[in-house]
Amino acid sequence: MSNTIKVTMKGKVLQFVESKGSARFTDIQKFIVDTNYGPGSYDAVRRVEKAWNYKTKEYSNIIRNSFRGYYCGAFSGPRPYFLKGADRLVKAENGKYIAVRNS
Repeated sequence: MSNTIKVTMKGKVLQFVESKGSARFTDIQKFIVDTNYGPGSYDAVRRVEKAWNYKTKEYSNIIRNSFRGYYCGAFSGPRPYFLKGADRLVKAENGKYIAVRNS
């Protein structure tokens, strides 16, 4: 029988952010997708799409990712899982997230 300790996704994300010092939302999202579906999964679904640009009043090509919005509920909404509790992420003034541990 193995004595391995299961680490939650929140724990993995906190370790990831701690290892970098701070991380952008997109970097955290990419880490989660690659953890769940394998390395390179996040970048594999990037595609170029035409989208309306309201400033220029014309269509232009933009790069989109199918995983856009993945795990957003952990950062917002009624129960922002990653932002609550003794161990959590906190958004710094520069817009990046830092890990805070109080346990």
